[in-house]
Amino acid sequence: MEERNITIPMEEYKKLLEASVRVSVFADYVNQSKYSIDREDCGRFLGFEVVKEED
Repeated sequence: MEERNITIPMEEYKKLLEASVRVSVFADYVNQSKYSIDREDCGRFLGFEVVKEED
């Protein structure tokens, strides 16, 4: 595969890098977990607030 350079704004690069690190850390957590993973933990690791379920 041919390697090409692209240019993106620094802020966008930082967001992509942060997302990549979050996914990597979360993957390690999931692979080491013996039990089901809480929805709140998923949101915390991936950087979003979980929508509360309505009864």
